[in-house]
Amino acid sequence: MIARGHDAAPVGVATALRSLTARRVAREPMAYILGEREFWGLPFKVSPAVLVPRPDSETVIEAVLGLMPDRGRAWRILDLGVGSGCLLLTLLREYPQAGGIGLDASDAALEIAQQNAEVLGVSGHARLVAGDWRLAGWTERLGGPFDLVVSNPPYIDSPSIDGLMPEVAHFEPRLALDGGPDGLDAYRLLAMAGPKLVVAGGHLVVEVGEGQAFDVEGLFAAAGLTPLTPWRDLGGIERVVAARQ
Repeated sequence: MIARGHDAAPVGVATALRSLTARRVAREPMAYILGEREFWGLPFKVSPAVLVPRPDSETVIEAVLGLMPDRGRAWRILDLGVGSGCLLLTLLREYPQAGGIGLDASDAALEIAQQNAEVLGVSGHARLVAGDWRLAGWTERLGGPFDLVVSNPPYIDSPSIDGLMPEVAHFEPRLALDGGPDGLDAYRLLAMAGPKLVVAGGHLVVEVGEGQAFDVEGLFAAAGLTPLTPWRDLGGIERVVAARQ
């Protein structure tokens, strides 16, 4: 607009602008319109099949780097609910000798994660697996235990979802949002599976919603894990809970 503002817009450009603007007026997230969102300085392809990566989730990466400072070790990493792959693939970039598995119940999400793995050059270190942690036996195909298990699980309580901003409530995948009646269903499943999935001395690191850290710590402690001091995001909210096996 600054350089060419006095020129007439080509017909195709004007048509495209009107179409894209209409999508944004309908409150579709910009990341879906553009098809991409930056996370940890890296480009991630996104679609309505996956949550839009958020700066809050970068707190998970910060926590892991603090807990596991050796960037040269061949860590074994598991990401539960891998979505776009923003957590797992970022960690594989930070730990170039590591290998990772990403689990997701959505085939469409796994396709997005695979594309991102290829673009980021880590597809040879990542195995993406279809699976649903709500079903019995979901841990058996993963080949654990792991040095690190990370997750940004669904944590919005079911009654609150329709009242969220339209960009979230109407466009982001409900499967990745709905944490059950109190928002803690996924954490209960993760707590039960944690001792089996994490090696002795390893870590389970999860993103949580505002006000959930205390309850999630309690679930992990009851499962025999040792919770650590939560990490706060840039807004000062306790955003990440980690526990040691």
